Amino acid sequence: MINSKAFFYGFIASATALWAANGTWTLEECLDQAKKASLSLEAAKLREQSADISVRQAQASGGPTVSASIGNSIYDRPLAAHPQDHYRFSVGVSGSYTLWDGGSSKLNTEASQLSKEATVLATKQTERSIQESVLNAYMSLLAAQENLRTADASVELAQAEFENYGKLYEAGSVTKKDLTQSQSSVLQKQVSQLTAQLNVSTAKTTLRQLMEVDASDSMNVVALEANVSTPDSLEALPPYEQLQADARIANPGLKSDSISVKAAKKNTEVTGKNSSITVTLGASSTTGFTGFESDQYGKQMKEGWTNTLSLNINIPIIDNGSTENKVLQAQVNEASSQVALQESAKNLENNIEKLYINAMSADMQWKAASLQVDAETEALAVAEEQRNAGALTYTDYLSQKNNLEKAKVTLTNAKYTSLLARKLLELYQGKLD
Repeated sequence: MINSKAFFYGFIASATALWAANGTWTLEECLDQAKKASLSLEAAKLREQSADISVRQAQASGGPTVSASIGNSIYDRPLAAHPQDHYRFSVGVSGSYTLWDGGSSKLNTEASQLSKEATVLATKQTERSIQESVLNAYMSLLAAQENLRTADASVELAQAEFENYGKLYEAGSVTKKDLTQSQSSVLQKQVSQLTAQLNVSTAKTTLRQLMEVDASDSMNVVALEANVSTPDSLEALPPYEQLQADARIANPGLKSDSISVKAAKKNTEVTGKNSSITVTLGASSTTGFTGFESDQYGKQMKEGWTNTLSLNINIPIIDNGSTENKVLQAQVNEASSQVALQESAKNLENNIEKLYINAMSADMQWKAASLQVDAETEALAVAEEQRNAGALTYTDYLSQKNNLEKAKVTLTNAKYTSLLARKLLELYQGKLD
């Protein structure tokens, strides 16, 4: 069953990857692919199956047990003076049923069911974590691609300028220093271009591995948000208090930890029942015969047939502190689960606060960077006029060009920081499920 499921998920993932490899990946497709193919998520689903098995085992533990036995034995009494048989055969059926165990079986079943619920929610939290990683990698790739386009354009302009300066130098219109600086600018832009290409390659590898996609996939991504030029075009952020409330309601990890606390309390009760009186009803039906020196096997089987009904009461008296130590350990586990719940709540609150501040800050940086790009573009136009008129050194002119490129990179980073923070807030609100 497990292998069949793994094959099914693998087939779907491969088909999806093959289809996407011929085109581009949207954010939704990347998220779906990661949920289908993630090894972390598959491991979490296996833990779900294990939890389900534990529930069935707990439910079966309180039921009756029946077993059959067949025995064959050869023996010898070397000091016996009378004739003896040397072979004994026995056959029988026995069963038992626990009438009372202090409620241990019922509590154990309830604890297992709670643990299963917590495991299912933990799987959902794993899915959320994978989605968060994909969002980070996806937005990083979009930003890296946009920065690469800026770097490519800078290299083209620098090369064209160097070629033009070569002609001007031959005509005696520019100095050797200006030509050398122009050549140095080309090299610097190419270095920036290589860095941008490396950032794109790294981002693609990160995203591809999260999606478990083959290395041959080009990982071309596209997003409508990439065409947004101002944060004013985006939907306004919800109030901070609403974000916190929605995140607490929608967070599966918090729910999982909360149920784990209940399961730990049940386990503490179960452990305390180990010292309870146990009442067991038993029954058996057996017969057999001896051989070698005896005969009339059928008669032996008939006359030796024995039916037994028993009622056993087990009263624990001294167990050398075993039950007490187990209870103490269970109480420690219960306290640990409560601490984990509190930590999860704090971490969630901190994450929402951080994302909200990041989104607000990135929006302001986005607007400021957009104005800075406009200002640097205008300043470059003025610098070009001054350079053509001979009123500005080439060094100052290059400095102004670099200022514009830096402003564009700042704008790109602020833009995708804002988009990422908004998408992550939607994820925490459960809107991407």
